Order: sequence, then structure tokens, then C-alpha cells
Amino acid sequence: MLIKKIRSRVLLIDDDSLAAEMIRHMLGDSADISLQYVSDARQALAAAAEFKPTVILVDLMMPLIDGFRLIRQFRAEAETEDIPVILLSSEDGPERKVQGFAEGANDYLVKWPNKLELAARVRYHSSAYLAHRERDDAFISLRESQAALLERTRQLEESQAALHHAQKMEAVGKLTGGVAHDFNNVLQIIGGNLQLLKYDTADNEAAQRRIAAASKGVARGARLAAQLLAFGRRQPLQPTVIHIGALLRSMDDMLRRAVGSSIDIELAVPPDAWNTLADASQLENVILNLAINARDAMHEKGRLRIEAANVTLDEQEATALGLDSREFVSLSVIDNGEGMPPDVAERAFEPFFTTKPNGQGTGLGLSMAYGFIKQTGGHIEIDSVPGSGTTIKALLPKACEPVHEPQPLADRPTAGGQERILIVEDEPDVRATTAELLASLGYQVLQAENAHAALTLLEKGEKVDLIFTDVVMPGPVHSVELARQAQVLIPGVQVLFTSGYTENGIVHQGRLDPGVSLLNKPYTEESLARKIRQLLCRDTDAKEGGGSAG
Repeated sequence: MLIKKIRSRVLLIDDDSLAAEMIRHMLGDSADISLQYVSDARQALAAAAEFKPTVILVDLMMPLIDGFRLIRQFRAEAETEDIPVILLSSEDGPERKVQGFAEGANDYLVKWPNKLELAARVRYHSSAYLAHRERDDAFISLRESQAALLERTRQLEESQAALHHAQKMEAVGKLTGGVAHDFNNVLQIIGGNLQLLKYDTADNEAAQRRIAAASKGVARGARLAAQLLAFGRRQPLQPTVIHIGALLRSMDDMLRRAVGSSIDIELAVPPDAWNTLADASQLENVILNLAINARDAMHEKGRLRIEAANVTLDEQEATALGLDSREFVSLSVIDNGEGMPPDVAERAFEPFFTTKPNGQGTGLGLSMAYGFIKQTGGHIEIDSVPGSGTTIKALLPKACEPVHEPQPLADRPTAGGQERILIVEDEPDVRATTAELLASLGYQVLQAENAHAALTLLEKGEKVDLIFTDVVMPGPVHSVELARQAQVLIPGVQVLFTSGYTENGIVHQGRLDPGVSLLNKPYTEESLARKIRQLLCRDTDAKEGGGSAG
């Protein structure tokens, strides 16, 4: 059996230099043993810390510090408490040996032993010391590995839970987006026919009341569909540069009316707050919904604080949150209400999840906020303690551009006109209802069941002033391609898109493409008339100015 060669490092402490020469001579033939000599016992601890011996030889009788005392000092220090100590003495009495072992010596040799015996004892104690140290190091390494494994397992479980939650929210988002699309088409049919029926029953007061009530139901359904689209991150956003302080100040009166006079509202925005890039109207809806949720959690009495701050994340934090940017404007809505237990807070962003009594909430307010903030490129989280209140914190991406005040729109009539409009819609009932609405406004109306049919009409020479097309339709030609080719065939023709659920055709990264006009379903006769008139007047203005609409 091969024996592992171990290099022994011997520290000798003895005031007699002749003794040192004797020991050096006795160990001189042992190439695996190195010797360090210290004559002053007061320097022994420092020498041990520097030399790192595997065995210490200590003379018993020394003038300043005897061997017993020196052993006690070695055993009192963490670095030397386990190093084997061999006590050297010219006395062979049992009392000295017993006391030496009691002080912590590992061995006792009477001067002078046989050199082979000395070398053997040095090797034995060195081997035992190194073996114990390797064992201890292995145990420490094992504990560290176990701790690292447990921490890695915890991180993996957290990552898996976060991934599962994200996948669940994404799946639910796709489902709700698809449901909202079909729901909006149904609402468009109902709403459009209600508006036509309103004209047919103008002299029937009872019918007018019923139509008005039904129209309110359509509007309520439209809001519900909009919240579903917001959660599913399928709503087309029109982001602009916003200063959060100016936005909150403009909402002050509305917020106070929404939460009631029994709740104290505090707005806190630092003067150096950054600008952010977001859809202003959608952000207002988020803030209002969060304020109303806080009001309900405080049972309409308490303190509501809405604060903003500049936040810079490090790279690790941004990566963990799945964010591309690192600089954000934080918006926190803080209440001192009843708070949420962890299981409720974990599900709070899910659509239709609510702890409110029946009839007091749809469970879509927080899910809409979640979808909007995510679609904007930010992050939202809940920090809640039962009995102490809730903080909902949203991170909105920083904008480096200045705020541009929107130009007021010129007053335009919202009535109809005599221009020719091509309706492109694959849902027959929606198409028919829209055609009747436009005809009632005085427009000349053409209809096509899809983009390919519409393009065929235009290629045959049909001239129109505006194309009103659905975004999502079956067929070989997409609505965006229809718009592009139509503007080649009829320079200056206006295109108005409509949809209950936008896809990547006119929306990229959650934002409506520049220059694109969109009217969301379900639309009213008034909103349809206004939007079409704006676009047709834009074409008129361009022609009068010597340009062409593109």
C-alpha cells in the first residue's frame, strides 16, 4: 500500500540554542521535515501564525514563559488550538507529564530521544493534524455546498413560481383578449342597431327610455372589454411624454370626488421627478382604479398617499424583473386600510379575482393596471400587511424628452357628409349596421367582406374618399396591405382602422404605429361621425395647402 508523503513543519521554541542545534541535527536526515526555531517564547504565537507549523516542540523550562504557560497560550488561540504540541523536558517524572497533558500537550519526550523516534513522532502527529484539518475542511465545504444547494433550490423554486405565474397570466391574457374581440363585435352589433332603432322610434317615449337603458348596458360592456384588453396587453397605446406631477395635479379634483371627503389625500412628487412615456388617458384610469380600491380597503375612511420618485435599478434587479431599462419613475399608491393576506396579494392581479361582496366590483381594476404597466414596459407589485395597509408600486420607464403640450383640435362638425366611404368588415351584421349608420349620416357607402374584395373594387376603378376597415380579417390580403395599396391607387385616400382586438398589423410593442388612425369597437354613431369627419377634413386641409394625404 502506498503511503501518502506528508511534509511536516516543525516549530521549536527553546531558549537554549544548543538544544536547537541538537534537534536540527536529529531531523536533518528527514527531507520531509522542515524546522523553524524561536528562542524567545514571547514571539512564539507570532511565529506560529507566520510559519503555520504542523507540530510544535516546546521546551518545558524557559526563563520568561515556561512550557506549561506557553501551551495554554497556544490552546487559547483559534489558529493554534488544534496544532499538536510535544513537550520537551529533561525530567521524566510522572507529575510533569500529567500536568503537561492537562495543559493541552499531545506528547511528552524526555531529552534526548532517539532521532528515529523523534522523527516518527513528528510525522505521526503531523499526519493526524493534517487529516483532522482535511476532515474539518471537508465538513465545512460540505455544509457550504449544502447551504449553496439549498439557496439555489430556493432561487430555482422562486424562478419556477414566477415563470408559472407569468405563463398563467400570459395564457389568461390571450384568452381574455380573444374573448374581448368577439365581445366587442357583439356589442358593436347591439349598439349600432340600438342607435338605428332610436331614429325609428323617435316619437315613442317608452321605446326611447328602453333604448337609452340598453345603450348604457352596451357602454358598460365596452368598459369591461377594455379592461380585459388592458389585462391581456392587447389595447393599442398612444404613449406621450408625461410629467407625473402635472398629471396627478390635473387629477386632484377627480380623485377627491372619487374617494370621498372622509379620506385624506396626499400627493407627493419631488420637484426633480423625471418625465415618463405612457398613454396618459390609460394611466389616469389606472391611478383612479387604484385610488378607488384603496378607498374600499379603508372602508371610506383613512389616509391615501400617492407619491412618485426617481428609481435607478442595477442590472441584476432589472434582469430579475424582466425589464429592458434601468431608469424609472415610480408611482406608489399607499393606503392605511385593512391590507391583504399573502394568498390574496398573490392573486390580486388575476382578472375577475376579488374579495369584495357580489355587485361591488368586477375584479378587473388591478388586472387592468397590471396589463397596462407591463405593456408600457414597466413593473407593478403589491406590498401589503394585514391590518396595516397596502402599497401598490408601479415603475414607469423614464423619458428623456421634454413634455409637449398637445395642440387643440380645430372645431369640426360631427355631422355627416356626401363623400364615398368603403366599409371593409368580415362580420356581416357589423358591416350592415355600420353601413346604415354611415348612410344615415349622408355618406355614399360601398361594402366589402374582406381586404381582398376591397382591393378588387379599387383596382376596378372605384373611387372613394375614405376606407373604414377592420384590422383582424381572414383572407390573403391583410388590412395594412390594403391601406398601402389603396393609397397607391388613390393618392390621398384616408384610412380609418377599427377593431375590438388589435394585433401586430398596426400595433407594435403595444403602441399604435405613427400616422395610423384607429377607432376602437364598440363605437357610437357620434364617435364614428367625429372620427371620419376629422380625417376627411384633414384631407381637405392638405389639398387646400397644396399637399396630399398619405
